[in-house]
Amino acid sequence: MSIKIGIIGCGAVSEKFHVPAYREADNAEIVACADISGERARQFATQNNIPRWYDSYAAMLESEKLDGVSVCTPNYAHAEPTIMALRAGVNVLCEKPIAISTNDAEAMVAAAKETGKMLTIGHHMRFLPAAQFLKKLIDEGELGRIYYGRSHALRRRLVPGWGQFHIKAKSGGGPLIDVGVHALDLIIWLMGSPTATAVSGSVYTMFGNRPDFYNPYGVYEREDYDVEDFACAMVRFENGSSLVLEASWATHLKEDESFPQIILGDKGGAEYYPLSRPPVDIPLRILKSRGEALLDIIPSGLPEVKPHTEEIKYWVKCLRGENPILVKPEESLNVQKILDAIYESSKQRREIQIHGTADGDSLLNPAKPAQNLT
Repeated sequence: MSIKIGIIGCGAVSEKFHVPAYREADNAEIVACADISGERARQFATQNNIPRWYDSYAAMLESEKLDGVSVCTPNYAHAEPTIMALRAGVNVLCEKPIAISTNDAEAMVAAAKETGKMLTIGHHMRFLPAAQFLKKLIDEGELGRIYYGRSHALRRRLVPGWGQFHIKAKSGGGPLIDVGVHALDLIIWLMGSPTATAVSGSVYTMFGNRPDFYNPYGVYEREDYDVEDFACAMVRFENGSSLVLEASWATHLKEDESFPQIILGDKGGAEYYPLSRPPVDIPLRILKSRGEALLDIIPSGLPEVKPHTEEIKYWVKCLRGENPILVKPEESLNVQKILDAIYESSKQRREIQIHGTADGDSLLNPAKPAQNLT
């Protein structure tokens, strides 16, 4: 029996990634789409041979018998359609980030628990073969006890010039919540999904709002730009491990786009470049030692895939009951708490304790000394 899919939000992400991927998935059919612009929904349906379109996702959810929906709305509009779909008995794949605030993310996770329906977030980098391979090695103990990660999502001069990425009320932030959220989700998952307890971070707006800043990635209104273009943070976890994160849309680095992920364990380390391109020609390297010898292990033969397509194929199998959810909503909530804490830490210029940890501290309470690895 065909899995019936609805699309909420008929923009570029749906057009470029979700629709083509569903076409490649086995026994999946996009039967309807919805957008707040009826004309955009109509055009989207016509161009993609989708039988029915709606100018309201509430109407679509009421009228259609759907197995799942892709929520591809702007960041600020993730929570409402997700919660409505879950309460209508429909499973949800929501694009990243889960939301633009911890409160919204918590409400989404609560709705999934209350309804018993599946909720997952579109962190497609987990579906890359090298990421899957490295995750398996780590879970099997090949790197030993993981104690540190370093995660970068860096662009030299690539501020998005479409949509509303540069407006905080619409996007939730700049590169930290746009590309940094992918890096953060990926490395925390590789590290075993530890719970964050404390964050110290800073964000900077150095280029994006300047009229003399040349941006080859499109045109946007400089006076509307109120997000960061660089962010950095240190994150402490409940198990004593720690993580350093950097994210940028614009900064003076040699790379046009760089995404290195470094993981250290007591038996080995790993360097992973999901967006590898020259001069980086080795996407994954495992580093170990044996006696006096240093060992560099370079996996080869891993297939090349489209990660968005692999994500959708996996999701369709989840809808058929063949796969467990890979990106758990609680993990995405953990990431959202970190993002909020980085912004708050930058604002208050101090370390922030993550709300909901075992000691009950509030997000706004001064941080207590974090547990050390022993």
